[in-house]
Amino acid sequence: MEWLVLLVVVVVIVLIALRRRSGTPEEFPYEMKRKLFSHAERSFYGILKQAVREDGVVFGKVRVADVLNPSKGLDRSNWQKAFNHISSKHFDYVICSPDDLSVLFVIELDDKSHAKRVRVERDQLIEGACSTAGLILHRFKARATYNIPEVREVFFPPSKEDISEEELVPEKSFAVELEQPLCPRCSSPLIIREAKKGEHKGKEFLGCSEFPNCRYTENN
Repeated sequence: MEWLVLLVVVVVIVLIALRRRSGTPEEFPYEMKRKLFSHAERSFYGILKQAVREDGVVFGKVRVADVLNPSKGLDRSNWQKAFNHISSKHFDYVICSPDDLSVLFVIELDDKSHAKRVRVERDQLIEGACSTAGLILHRFKARATYNIPEVREVFFPPSKEDISEEELVPEKSFAVELEQPLCPRCSSPLIIREAKKGEHKGKEFLGCSEFPNCRYTENN
């Protein structure tokens, strides 16, 4: 009888060990995201590909730590602190040379969420890191439409030798205001909806076009 109890104990221990080794759904509670980019990010990705043409290769969602390293000469503690600041962050887009894929510049697409305090602090960190490393950072405000030649000129401005005096215009910032409201949570377009029930039945409001995946709403 004792040997039977011992056998049961051994079997239970082996099963537990195998379960821990193979992993269980509880240990890996993940699911696949439906899209890599938000609606606004995907739209701007297409704009970038047309704007850079053969002069660059567009990558999206690249870890900052894959582009920047803490400066050499830091002691172990300060190196780790500097790395921790960027380890969980990413650039929206990285443009690389088509020849050797070296980084030419990086791009951040700003929607309304960038006005929030936590995003402002994050943006200041990224801007400071890029400035220190000598990495060019371009910022664009999310909008419904873009002028592709204007976007290209931000990256590859024509030299004065390439244009006539009549074509010369004063330099200007490519900061544009949002023409179509975007969801501050997921950057998808906001669309007009009508309440179907409740005390606000029949009233119109702005709701995220990605509903039910995103349930953001605001008064119209």
